[in-house]
Amino acid sequence: MEFLLANHPLDCPICDQGGECDLQDQSMQFGSDRSRFTEGKRAVEDKNFGPLIKTIMTRCIQCTRCVRFASEIAGVEDLGTTGRGNDLQIGTYVEKMFMSELSGNVIDICPVGALTSKPYAFTARPWETRKTESIGVLDAVGSNIVVSTRGGEDINEKWISDKTRFAYDGLKRQRLTQPLVKNESGQLVPTSWEDALTRVAGTLQGAKGSSVAAVVGGLVDAEALVSLKDLLNRLNCDNLCTEEKFPTTGAGSDLRSNYLLNTGIAGIEEADVLLL
Repeated sequence: MEFLLANHPLDCPICDQGGECDLQDQSMQFGSDRSRFTEGKRAVEDKNFGPLIKTIMTRCIQCTRCVRFASEIAGVEDLGTTGRGNDLQIGTYVEKMFMSELSGNVIDICPVGALTSKPYAFTARPWETRKTESIGVLDAVGSNIVVSTRGGEDINEKWISDKTRFAYDGLKRQRLTQPLVKNESGQLVPTSWEDALTRVAGTLQGAKGSSVAAVVGGLVDAEALVSLKDLLNRLNCDNLCTEEKFPTTGAGSDLRSNYLLNTGIAGIEEADVLLL
């Protein structure tokens, strides 16, 4: 471990691999808090691996994982080693880019921060993200992938309303545990379930036929639809609209698409006028 750290710059705070670095983990587990090497650390010129892979070769510990991956898995001989001993370097022999459709995998197998994602640079730390298993849709085999997401920048920009922050109180201590009805003075007073259901039934009986309609969203289960349809039949009403039938002019099966104007939340900051 002391030899591996002899020429390593130890720049973990500014390294994108921090928090998921094999060398960092092994050093914390087995390494010493001081080094006996007093000589200056070597400097290595960064290589051009293309627009996807960021290289900081002073962090490289010459494990040759990337070289072996390129040769044995990707089937290209673009990467290799030059020099010997303390002058050993990893790169492309003729200063060309790493040309492979699998080149990004060297980011995952690199045990240090020598090879990191260039588009993802300085975006987030591993402990700030939430990992979700998913399926890659950009290739024909449906590769298993893990999607790492951080916060909800486009949704709430890290801020939440007081209602959201303190609503947990209403879910525990101030929950409605019995039905409430309005008395003659307009105040809500507790009542029994039998009385509440009787009042609801009486209100529904006063509205029948074409004066009643039901609009159902796409997340309603079949059992609830059957119960709702049975209720409407008892009220002599056939006005049951689902997202597939509403509006009848046909603007797509998604009801929300008829009023969202195809505008995302992230576009609010760039909009000149907002229609609420």
